[in-house]
Amino acid sequence: MRTYRTVYNFTALLSLLPTENGGRKRPVYDHYRPSFSFSTANQFSGEISITDTKELKPGGTANVEVKLLPSRHIPQKLKRGDSFTILEGDRVVGTGVIQNIMDEHRISVN
Repeated sequence: MRTYRTVYNFTALLSLLPTENGGRKRPVYDHYRPSFSFSTANQFSGEISITDTKELKPGGTANVEVKLLPSRHIPQKLKRGDSFTILEGDRVVGTGVIQNIMDEHRISVN
């Protein structure tokens, strides 16, 4: 039996929580690597690139590109309009909505 891992690259509208609501104290920059959750208990690793500004401050919103690291547990068929949370450890620091799936493919790991 073959085992596959799914890879996703997508654009999203990302909002960081304000510091006073439990969000980060400092801004994030390109290549920020939080964990992502898509309405499941599982968390997935990925990287965020900010496309329309140099930094995203707590309480701010920006368009971003997200590259999720390959995982066999990523929900299949993520689509435009799906929401997600970003976490640092167990702390939610932001939310996002998928705008466009740029790439979705599977990698065989056997």
